[in-house]
Amino acid sequence: MTRCFGVLMAAGLCLAGPPLHAHHAIGEIYDEERTVVLEGEVASFVFSEPHTMVQVRVGDERGQVHTWALEWRGATRLQQEGWTDRALSPGDTVRLCGNPGRDPGAYRLYLLNLAPVSSGSGPATDAGERLCSSTLRGPAAPSTTAR
Repeated sequence: MTRCFGVLMAAGLCLAGPPLHAHHAIGEIYDEERTVVLEGEVASFVFSEPHTMVQVRVGDERGQVHTWALEWRGATRLQQEGWTDRALSPGDTVRLCGNPGRDPGAYRLYLLNLAPVSSGSGPATDAGERLCSSTLRGPAAPSTTAR
């Protein structure tokens, strides 16, 4: 009886504690010392935990289009910043800044900031520095960065 009580007590403590999630260090996959600015078309947007995922089609200087896999903050944190699950749709043009993946052929990026592009907003280089140096709020929130 005492042994059974001990097992039940240990199981209860495990269930009552905070959930543990396996998580990777960003620096293992992404180069946190570098940032890149890209502009492209949203292919998919998954607003979730522990990371929101975005796929963006970006053309390179040779005219080839690559689909970049972007890892972003979790949905809860993004909601606090004004983002919603309807903020991006396939076909939207976006400008973004992030830390590139350590493997350049993988086309991965840890997303720091993203801004929807309105027609006539100019090339990505116009706002790249501001996009990488500021915290961009959701599309409905006021911002001093180019949109």
